[in-house]
Amino acid sequence: MSKTVSSVPGDKTICLPIADSVDYEKLVKDRKAFRKYLDQQIQQHGELFPAEIEAGYCFHGFRTSAKLGLVSRRIRLIANGQAYQLRPDFVMPYMIGKTEAVEKGLYLRSFGVPYEAIAYVMGKDSMYWYRASLALGRPSIVGTTVKDGEAIPPSPVKR
Repeated sequence: MSKTVSSVPGDKTICLPIADSVDYEKLVKDRKAFRKYLDQQIQQHGELFPAEIEAGYCFHGFRTSAKLGLVSRRIRLIANGQAYQLRPDFVMPYMIGKTEAVEKGLYLRSFGVPYEAIAYVMGKDSMYWYRASLALGRPSIVGTTVKDGEAIPPSPVKR
């Protein structure tokens, strides 16, 4: 397993659902088991993956997060040659932290708790929590997969 992987311009990320019962650390190292799990996820949640994945994919190395030390796999699509990083769903975008830990701090922020207070309670520093709250606005809303349209709050502007 390589610790450093050069980044190819145009790399994209797919957030891969990982069930609680799955040992991710073990799964990511086992090529056959990972392929079987990924094929299962493609079949169950096809909307999370690009349409070109139907033509097949090959593994394209690993990526290790400098912040979390977490290893993730990369795939390359056979149809168009684009590479994608497969980020597990239990980590935030850009792997700034685990969602479970960051969620609690951001919950406090929803009540207007200052970043310094969140840092005092949750650890890290105030800039970490500031950047984590900004990270929520990074994903493209246009490209976001919506599985349940009823769960989206109504628009305040009538159209």
